[in-house]
Amino acid sequence: MVGQRTVEVADVFDVRAARALSEAVALLAAGERVIVDCRGVRHFEDRALPLLAEALRDRAGQVSLRGLGEHQWRVLGYLGGNLIWVGFFEWTWKYFGAWLKLEPVTDKGIPILMPGLLMIQATSLIVIVLLIFFGANKDTRCRMFMWFHRNLRLRPGRMTAGYQRQHSRTTAIETVFLIWFIYLCAITINDPRLIRYDSIAAMVITVGFVIWGLYLANKLTKIRGLGAAFRYAIPTGNILWLPIEGFSRWGLYPEVWVKPIEYSLLMAGVLVVFVAAGVVVFRSAEPRTTGAVAAA
Repeated sequence: MVGQRTVEVADVFDVRAARALSEAVALLAAGERVIVDCRGVRHFEDRALPLLAEALRDRAGQVSLRGLGEHQWRVLGYLGGNLIWVGFFEWTWKYFGAWLKLEPVTDKGIPILMPGLLMIQATSLIVIVLLIFFGANKDTRCRMFMWFHRNLRLRPGRMTAGYQRQHSRTTAIETVFLIWFIYLCAITINDPRLIRYDSIAAMVITVGFVIWGLYLANKLTKIRGLGAAFRYAIPTGNILWLPIEGFSRWGLYPEVWVKPIEYSLLMAGVLVVFVAAGVVVFRSAEPRTTGAVAAA
């Protein structure tokens, strides 16, 4: 018979506790389940959450978390979504592009789209179909899908009574699709065979993304509740990232984020801000729920 055990975590969940928990999770037998009870934790260290997300990624379905606040669930989902994108999506396309010996798209001898980006571009229709499937979900709480339902007068059906959302899983899926969508937008804008990176149309679209992102940022400041605000911040940040990257292609500033050694001082400052924001998030108290969550 498949066993199930509960691991209680109390006081401070730090790097040492995360590593110990990761080792215990790695030793799980096939089919064995463990419930990690965090209701006794009074403080989560921001450095410990990525280690926890990494450990849970390969044990989906075997590990459940109890007692985390919604904002902590969403942070785990965000970390999990980024790990899934980088580990399973981006690198897969990159190596398949090299394996298939695809030639990059160039303009005046300058590589514009590398083989990995061409592989992502080939998934455009797949993303559209998947978004239609997700949008048809009658229990969705995604603000974008709900906007389409409301303005296009779509009626997927009545929401399921008592439906409990899995905040971590939902955030992970949204993170993956948002990164995917922004990649496709950037590829389409930069592709010299389509819009072309130095065209007037590309400039207009990029400025449009700036306006859209600032509009969302303004709405973000009015959202109450750390969990909801964090979820709304994910698309806001991704949408604003496209013009940030686009402006660098126009020569307004170098792509410092791909040269962390060369711009070590600036990147160190960004890291400090990120860590400080993480500390604020995890020290913020929100009402806790005891439902299990499918992390990452």
